[in-house]
Amino acid sequence: MPRNIGSLIIKLVIFSFIVGWALTLFDITPLDLLKDLSGTIGQIYSTALSTITWAADYILLGAVIVIPIWAIVAGLNYLQRKSRRSMSSSSKNED
Repeated sequence: MPRNIGSLIIKLVIFSFIVGWALTLFDITPLDLLKDLSGTIGQIYSTALSTITWAADYILLGAVIVIPIWAIVAGLNYLQRKSRRSMSSSSKNED
């Protein structure tokens, strides 16, 4: 049991309010949830899946540009670090 039950109750009330408000964006009422629970879960799943699909298109489109640029920069940084290490080890050998 949590130490501060009052704090827990306030957090649950606030979270319940936010979830309830979000459900109204999808025109879901408490009665709708109770009447057709399996349909509601299916609707939530369908909405979540379409949102993920929508986002995935943008992520993949951006990745076509971002990933190659990142790979080039990472490769150049690796070569630069490797070059510095070889230069510092060669200067130590000369001393």
